[in-house]
Amino acid sequence: MNLYSFHELPVPLHQKDSVKQKLAQELRIREHEIQSFKVLRYSLDSRKKNAPHWSFNVQFEYAGAPLSHARLSLTAPVSEHLEDDAYYRSIPFPQEIAIVGAGPAGLWAALHFLRNGFRVHLYEQGKPVEERMKDIRRFFVNRKFNPYSNVLFGEGGAGTFSDGKLNTRTRNIFSQTVLEDMVAAGISREILTFAKPHIGTDKLFYLLKNLRRQILELGGTIHFENRLEDIQLSSGRLSQIRINGKWISAEALVLASGHSAREVYALLRERGIALESKAFAMGVRVEHPQALINACQLGKNADTRLTGNAEYALTAKTLNGTSAAYSFCMCPGGVLVPCASEAGTFATNGMSHSHRRGPYANGAIAVPIPASETLLGNLNAQRNLEQKAFEIGGKNYAAPAQTIEAFLHRKTDQKLPHSTYPCGLAPTNHWEWLGKEICASLAEGFQNFERKIPGFIKNGLIVSPETRTSSPLRICRHNDSLESVSAAGLYVIGEGAGYAGGIVTSAADGVRLACRARKEKTA
Repeated sequence: MNLYSFHELPVPLHQKDSVKQKLAQELRIREHEIQSFKVLRYSLDSRKKNAPHWSFNVQFEYAGAPLSHARLSLTAPVSEHLEDDAYYRSIPFPQEIAIVGAGPAGLWAALHFLRNGFRVHLYEQGKPVEERMKDIRRFFVNRKFNPYSNVLFGEGGAGTFSDGKLNTRTRNIFSQTVLEDMVAAGISREILTFAKPHIGTDKLFYLLKNLRRQILELGGTIHFENRLEDIQLSSGRLSQIRINGKWISAEALVLASGHSAREVYALLRERGIALESKAFAMGVRVEHPQALINACQLGKNADTRLTGNAEYALTAKTLNGTSAAYSFCMCPGGVLVPCASEAGTFATNGMSHSHRRGPYANGAIAVPIPASETLLGNLNAQRNLEQKAFEIGGKNYAAPAQTIEAFLHRKTDQKLPHSTYPCGLAPTNHWEWLGKEICASLAEGFQNFERKIPGFIKNGLIVSPETRTSSPLRICRHNDSLESVSAAGLYVIGEGAGYAGGIVTSAADGVRLACRARKEKTA
């Protein structure tokens, strides 16, 4: 019995559930002769316009004569033990662990520390996801900003109100564990094999409730509306943390505060914890009719009931080969939302539900920003743009907006097209405040994207700014232990630490830490 892998098996859109049958036809064997059939990965192949199809990578066993095909290869069995056990359980931890932040990194760290027999107290400055959703809906109506319960802060972190993308450039045992945990918590098994899986805000809501239930059932405690205010070090080691005015003994603190927790960065700097500026990106959100994106990406005759709404991934290169602008966090059939982490500032983000059936597409068009020569240079630049946007929007969370055509002509629109943004638009000329370098890179990018998606300029609306692509700071840590280089007992993980990006990689950072932990021996 030989084990084979078949790469890029073409399957018609309407035969997605007949992969094994298509494989048998391709190899000219009987379907029942295919044993131990397994889908490894699949994607939508839309390279040929008006003829999109599914492309599957599969693995199977066959006992007959050796098979031959250009896309077929013999496969050696792979051990399930991808890492040595010593690699996992190598960091001594006390029995009791405090975790700050209930985003993906903090939630998955809590879950896996508990599974490994530790006692866990999880602190989150925001509210449970049910209450958080109510606060956000009220904000859309009354514009009264709650700095601790909003699109960025609360159970689930900033990713809760996004497209819920789960794809990652690196697949390892930790990210695979995160996806399997999601399936166990009720998410479709397709996320294990689809090349570009996503959940959507509606399904993230139920996932978070299930994760919370698991943490509580394992004996963990979750403290909502409990904010980290201070930390105390003794001889270079963490000794106490202050939560809501109360000092609590803590030998181990896992800090998973997210990339928008500026108060935490200020606290760490004040306490002498090593930070460094890092490269990130800023730019704008653009919105287009989804029908335009579908026609350009899939062809005019594609049945989106089978394919789903189309995405795009765009990059414009400068003459020396560096990136001038690129698309980021594209939301097919999505909507725009306001986000801010502090009063007097404003930024935009995109989100979508699991079905992605909305009539508009949006995506960030971001410009790379190099690390700053000063520690707070990028954070201050980020905040400066958000304060300007807040002023332009009349201090009432209206979003600065401009058609791409008007932007390229450096003019303010007399009238703006419809947008999904819920708090109103404020016509602006971005060249007057967004920064000449960012605007020049965006202009170059838009002209490049027009060649790839005709109509991108004519039908595009800019809604800005997009500033929260990633953290502008990194909390310096040891690579092996994920412990701060400045304070023993302080472990920094996720996007806020500056070492992850997105839901899966942030959660995987939490799993990595918990899987490496072993209990300290007690006398």
